[in-house]
Amino acid sequence: MYTKIIRIEEAEPGMTLAASVYIITTTGTNMLAARPGTVLDANLIKMLTVRKVASIEITSDTPPVEKDEPVIPRKPVPQITYEQTPEHYVPINILVDDKLKKEAIDSVRQLFTCFTNPDGTINKTTAYQCVNNLEGAVTSLLDVIGDDSGGLVHINDLKQFDEYTYHHSLSVSMLAMTTGRELGLDGDTLFRLGRCAMMHDIGKQLIPIDIINKKGVLTDAEFAIIKDHPVTGANTLKKAAIGDVELWNGIMFHHERPDGSGYPKGLKSKNIPLFSKIIAVADVYDAITSYRSYRMPMLPSEAFEVITRDVKKGLFDLSVVKAFFSKLELYPVNTILELSDTRLGIVVESEGASRLRPTIRIWGSTEHVNLAAANNAHINIVGVMNPADLPAGYEFA
Repeated sequence: MYTKIIRIEEAEPGMTLAASVYIITTTGTNMLAARPGTVLDANLIKMLTVRKVASIEITSDTPPVEKDEPVIPRKPVPQITYEQTPEHYVPINILVDDKLKKEAIDSVRQLFTCFTNPDGTINKTTAYQCVNNLEGAVTSLLDVIGDDSGGLVHINDLKQFDEYTYHHSLSVSMLAMTTGRELGLDGDTLFRLGRCAMMHDIGKQLIPIDIINKKGVLTDAEFAIIKDHPVTGANTLKKAAIGDVELWNGIMFHHERPDGSGYPKGLKSKNIPLFSKIIAVADVYDAITSYRSYRMPMLPSEAFEVITRDVKKGLFDLSVVKAFFSKLELYPVNTILELSDTRLGIVVESEGASRLRPTIRIWGSTEHVNLAAANNAHINIVGVMNPADLPAGYEFA
């Protein structure tokens, strides 16, 4: 087996990466976008193109072409093009500022790292300090949510390509506490819920990263390892005397399902702790709307449809799902949306019935389009874009 470097314009679905691919973030840092062995598909190629990746290294059955051999002309590749019009763009209102975000993510990383020693030992003093730091971050996040029962939250600004586990923990905690508030939980209970949600995936720290990010179907043995993480996480904290039964059970049973099809014990609705029911919805929503090395994210509206459908199958608690989506802002004002008719739009209204199909202003114009209107039923949302994702040539006035 050989490898060769090709331009991104030459990439085709079905090719296999021979080396990791990194993208440059808006802060100038490198983030892993795809690992060796990843099979390219149209979505991944598009993402690498808009992220300005110039070339990639792929596997090949033939040796590289020597320099003195004739170069085969590349076939034309359609370019991602939109109308390049100056735009007065206002960023989405940030829910969690950079300082708090860093504090929260660092606290999760530090705590999770305490439990990654191969021999299973931990420094309890360090672990307790990490827990204190994490609890401080949860308190700050709870302050952000506040006590305004009419407010909506969004997690768009928490999405990142790198360090998925830590960003995921932060998002799930925010979503869980917001849901709990809508269900009428008091401040102290919300704090305990947020802490539990922040730690819910701590058991994944002992799972090989190749299994966590595997693109193909898991083997029975690999899935068995994945299914152990709730028990592993709960027992690890219990062994370290961190938390209590409420915390341990909340973590252990967050993959249980009301119809009894979940794991590790196949509990049914009445036996599943409320914390676990709430975390289950927040966990799935954030997971399927996040970019992973093996798939592109779902749109918020698609995730809504999936979870709503799964309620009917008995996979989620109906009251929890209602509370969850009543407080979640799917497409915040100023979100840039890619439309099925190739235009871009900026969300200007996203309330009530328009939350799944908001009202937008077409990029570079004053035209407003209500996607919820019957005459616009043929126009669909096909992507959510960050300003940094826009193809070269876009201008911000």
